Amino acid sequence: MEAINGVTFEDWGAACGNLAAGMSEEEVCKVLGIEFPVWQKTNEEWSNKLGDLMAEDRSVAATYGNFFTNPKVGKFAGVSADVPSLEDLLAKFPDYDSYLKVSVHQTQASQHGVDPTSVIESYGLNLQTWGQLNMHYMDWYHSYVQNGTEGAGERHKELEALRTKWETLFQEQYKNDAVDLGGDIDF
Repeated sequence: MEAINGVTFEDWGAACGNLAAGMSEEEVCKVLGIEFPVWQKTNEEWSNKLGDLMAEDRSVAATYGNFFTNPKVGKFAGVSADVPSLEDLLAKFPDYDSYLKVSVHQTQASQHGVDPTSVIESYGLNLQTWGQLNMHYMDWYHSYVQNGTEGAGERHKELEALRTKWETLFQEQYKNDAVDLGGDIDF
């Protein structure tokens, strides 16, 4: 795959992932070694080309999505920034159980009128880093359970028991905070 203005697909995808994680465009340009107007043109051209690439090869979509899961690749691999790598996140959330705690907490809290973003922020995450963890653990889940294989049912039950554990905890935590969003509506 050819580079556009000297920027490879990998470096463009990593730039997009780092931007989504909060890196400034100025820093992206510095890492790529290009001026801002060149970045704008390069970004536009890669964005336009992405649809064609995905139409030719579906795996391109997964590759592009992975840049948002782990934007520390290509020229961005050694860049020190406030953008955590997937490895950094997995140090804080090393297993499915720790991930599931946040996921279930967010769901239960939002059902009781709590802003779900504030819940993920209470765990030191933002929307980008939460998205990184979601992508990682969705892939992990499917790889671990392997529907249709021997033992898949038991593995699924094992993971559902973890979910139930956290649902029970957070339902108890929020039991006095019920929200009736439709209580004032008469039909």
